[in-house]
Amino acid sequence: MSNSGSAPPKPGSEAIPMLTEIVEVPAYSAENLPKALREIDWDEVADRVRRQVSDHLAERIGAVLDVELHRALQTALAPAVDSVSRTLHETLRQRMQAAIDEAVALEIARVRVKHPDTRS
Repeated sequence: MSNSGSAPPKPGSEAIPMLTEIVEVPAYSAENLPKALREIDWDEVADRVRRQVSDHLAERIGAVLDVELHRALQTALAPAVDSVSRTLHETLRQRMQAAIDEAVALEIARVRVKHPDTRS
């Protein structure tokens, strides 16, 4: 009964999972089933439960952290991205204007050299 294949919960909506939702109870075949409770290796069962709970919680925490990190980075970086975008836009506009001014000046100079009597 593990939910390890399910999608991570949305932040703020996750409920505390039941232990039975996290821990997979090992299936024993009849020949492997302990004859008495005292024959069960409780340390092994505890280690298995610890690993499964840890793995499950790590997945849930990772999913929540990813969402929160994305939100925090977006909030923190949005003004910087906007500023860089405006700066690049203005720089590009200035360079295009300079290139146009230079092209016009070169064309005027070329026309004046070809037709010196058409000065205004």
